[in-house]
Amino acid sequence: MNGRTAIALLFVSVLAPLYAQDNGTGARVRMSAALPNWRGVWESKLAVDSENLSGYPLDFQDRTGQERITRYFSLAGKPPYKPEWEREHQAAARSTVTPGKLCGNIPFPAVLELPFVFEVFVTPEETLFLYEDGDVRHIYTDGRKHPKKDDLWPTERGDSIGHWEGTTLVIDTVAVKAGPILPFSFFPSANLSEQAHFTERVQLAGSNTLQDDLTIDDPLHFAHPWQLSIRWTRINLDRMLPVDCENDRNPIVNGKITIAPPKP
Repeated sequence: MNGRTAIALLFVSVLAPLYAQDNGTGARVRMSAALPNWRGVWESKLAVDSENLSGYPLDFQDRTGQERITRYFSLAGKPPYKPEWEREHQAAARSTVTPGKLCGNIPFPAVLELPFVFEVFVTPEETLFLYEDGDVRHIYTDGRKHPKKDDLWPTERGDSIGHWEGTTLVIDTVAVKAGPILPFSFFPSANLSEQAHFTERVQLAGSNTLQDDLTIDDPLHFAHPWQLSIRWTRINLDRMLPVDCENDRNPIVNGKITIAPPKP
């Protein structure tokens, strides 16, 4: 081996890994650039209008009351129950409702509509929904599958994986705890089994509107899949503030979330 050959081999052995690493980084940058821009702070329709709804107990046996609340909260609507589950829904529907700001960890799928503001952090590997109460929802988009049966158990968030179809995020969620969608007595809500399967298609429906087309398939409780459409609005806040229900820094004034200093 002559000196020129040795130098060439040294050049390849040193620079080839660096080139490969840089090439991988470049590919990730291109992947990131192709992802949609969902930056900013978002809020649900219920968050915007909860002040208008508060103070109005609604009888869910009354058609007007049902239509009024489901106009703001799709998950409070009537699911396509099998006959044996319909009676339970009718019993729950006799409750009255006084919507307002809610505290505590909200399970999926209720967290999609309850009055939380949130941010979305999109990367090639996963998309994160970051809520004002500090909770996080992970949607893995790097090709991983749901855990195997022995490693999968029901939780409040379930397990979510996803993939991109252009600028639409398709999310597949399983292993959500059985029971009412809402753990609060003042909202009648669908009762789901542990076999409930959730499919979401999230995409921009305008420059400041994010839409989630949600399908809930529960073979034990539902006669057919339940299809809902949920929308969020980008709001004029430049940062997330931690929520404190005892000392609320985000009061709703004239139907809009505002920022206020802590109470003394």
